[in-house]
Amino acid sequence: MNTLGDLASRRDNNFNLIRIIAAAAVLISHSYPLALGHDAVEPLSDLIGLSLGEVAVITFFCVSGFFISLSRDRAGGTINFFTARFLRIYPGLALVLLVSVFLIGPLFTTLSTSEYFRSGETYGYLTHNLMLFNMKYQLPGVFEMNPWPGINGSLWTLFFEVAFYILVGALGAFSVCSERRRFSGFLVLYAALYITFKGLRLNSALFNEFYGTEAFFMWSLPFVLGMSFYQYRQHIRHRLFGLLPFAVLAACTWRTPFFFEFGVLAWTYLILYLGFASQPVIARYTHLGDYSYGVYIYAFPVQEILALLFKGISPVSMMLLGFPVVLLAAVFSWHFIEKPAMARRGSVADFISSRLDTMKRPRATVGKGKA
Repeated sequence: MNTLGDLASRRDNNFNLIRIIAAAAVLISHSYPLALGHDAVEPLSDLIGLSLGEVAVITFFCVSGFFISLSRDRAGGTINFFTARFLRIYPGLALVLLVSVFLIGPLFTTLSTSEYFRSGETYGYLTHNLMLFNMKYQLPGVFEMNPWPGINGSLWTLFFEVAFYILVGALGAFSVCSERRRFSGFLVLYAALYITFKGLRLNSALFNEFYGTEAFFMWSLPFVLGMSFYQYRQHIRHRLFGLLPFAVLAACTWRTPFFFEFGVLAWTYLILYLGFASQPVIARYTHLGDYSYGVYIYAFPVQEILALLFKGISPVSMMLLGFPVVLLAAVFSWHFIEKPAMARRGSVADFISSRLDTMKRPRATVGKGKA
């Protein structure tokens, strides 16, 4: 019986397919509020207390926790790791932001072109979202009359994704990820903080929004679980039966305050099991490319355009019309932006390392003659 460690060393897996299904699930979930407005109920919300889009984001983060830990192990150094992570996120992000500001915005704003480009909000959208800090989701006069105003509400997850990259990079720099005892110490610390947060949250409504604490723990949990499955991968057998105890715990806590934690644990196990349950036919998709990021970042603006052009469009129609357009944008982004950028990660990392080495060298003494 293979362990996750055995399977992680192989190239054939189903994770590209899982990621694009998750990205499509976000598009499906968002179609309801984008077509019907704030009162629309997204799929799964009434059943499990989480929307289909939130389950998809949990999927992204648990897969990311596993493979970003793998990436840190293979990177060979902190500079290589962060260079690879930067080139995976920012080229695609920069393109969608530029398209939004300089193409979609001027075409669909209710302002005149000169008013639109004179507005500080136009350039603030670009700079704030590139920094991933205090992110903006509106462009002046763009889609303001849509059922759900905004230009790209999906980008909020990138802040957490990059924050978790920094976490893995920092842990790697202090050898926490490479030494089992240190990683166990990190898990104990995280668990203590999480339990403290959970207790305070259950007993004080005021704590829910304390400096974004709720959002941090909600989205860090699947990521840390993914990290943990990676760290203990040699001890985890790849078998569906292993899901049973986690599924039982999730079922027993359904509709209680603790369902989220056990549900995410069971879901993480299931996703990693399915991801490594590679079949020859399914594995062929892996070689096409990873289009999930492009689908994720382009879906929202495309759906907003559809909501504007086809007043009263139904969620199903938005899905059917939107997905082919989004997929084309994602294919272009992968083959012409994301993949070429990732191919340069080695040379970029070497350049950064050489520049840092040059800065560290003492300057040569000038003007001193021979004795």
